[in-house]
Amino acid sequence: MNPEALICPLCASAFTLHSRQLVCPNNHSFDIARQGYVNLLPVQQKRSRNPGDSKEMVAARTQFLNTGIYEPIAQKVTELVRPLLQQDRPLRLLDAGCGEGYYLDYLIQALLPLGKLDAVGMDISKEAVAAAAKRSKDITWIVGTNARPPLAPGLDLILSIFGFPSYEGFRPLLKPGGRVLLVEPGPDHLIELRQVIYPRVKRNPPPGLAKAEELGFQLADSQSLQYQTRELDQEAIQDLLQMTPHLYRAKREGKEAAARLTSIQLTVDVVFRTLEYQA
Repeated sequence: MNPEALICPLCASAFTLHSRQLVCPNNHSFDIARQGYVNLLPVQQKRSRNPGDSKEMVAARTQFLNTGIYEPIAQKVTELVRPLLQQDRPLRLLDAGCGEGYYLDYLIQALLPLGKLDAVGMDISKEAVAAAAKRSKDITWIVGTNARPPLAPGLDLILSIFGFPSYEGFRPLLKPGGRVLLVEPGPDHLIELRQVIYPRVKRNPPPGLAKAEELGFQLADSQSLQYQTRELDQEAIQDLLQMTPHLYRAKREGKEAAARLTSIQLTVDVVFRTLEYQA
C-alpha cells in the first residue's frame, strides 16, 4: 500500500498511514482491509448499494483468465508499456477498472525486473478488488470510480482494459504527455459465440474518440491483435459468458442456445489504442 499515490475521495487531501488506516488532515479515515486493499468509494459516489461485478461474476472471471486463454492480450499490454519504463524514476500508472487484477498483476510481474513501477489497481466492485488483492502485494489496490479517481496527479499511464474510460476523470491525473491505453473488443471479437446468442450480429468498431479529443487527448498509436483460441469446454464457455455483457443482453432463446454449447473455438479480436494527453 502506497498512501502517497492516493488522495481522500471526500476532500482531495493527501493521506498519512496510521496503523491500518489512511487518514487525511480533515480526519477522514479509511480502513485497510485484511486482504490489503482500501475502499475509497464513499456512499455518496455510489449509484447502487453494491456497484460493479458480483462475487459470482468475479469468480467466473478469475477462473477463465487463469486458464491463460487471454494471455496474449496481457502480453500485448506488456509489450506496449515496456518502452515507457524509465531508469531515473518509477513509472506511475493506474489500471482503471482492474477487475480481479489479472492484467495488472501480469504486467507487474513481467516488468518489475526491468524497472520501477508505482502501480494502482482500481475498480468500482469491492468483490473484484478483494480478489485482486490476493494476486499481488506489489500493487496498491483500491475501490473507486473512474469518474472521480482518488489519486494524486502526475500519472504517466492509465490502463483501461475492457473498461469504461472516463476522460473527464482521467485528465486531472495525467501529467502533460501522459497516456491512456485503451484495450477494447474489435469487430470480430468472440464472433462465434455472438452468432449463437444473437439472431443478428453487428461488427461494430471500438467507440469514437471525439469526447477524448475535445478534452485534449490525441490518438498516438493503434494496433490490433487477432488469434483463435483453443477449444473451450462447457465450463470455460459458461465462465466467459458470466464475465461478458452478452449473457445479460441476450434474450431467453440466446441464453438457452449458449447453455447447450459443449465446446467452441473462438476468435479473439482486440484493438489497442494509445491516447496522449496534451495539456
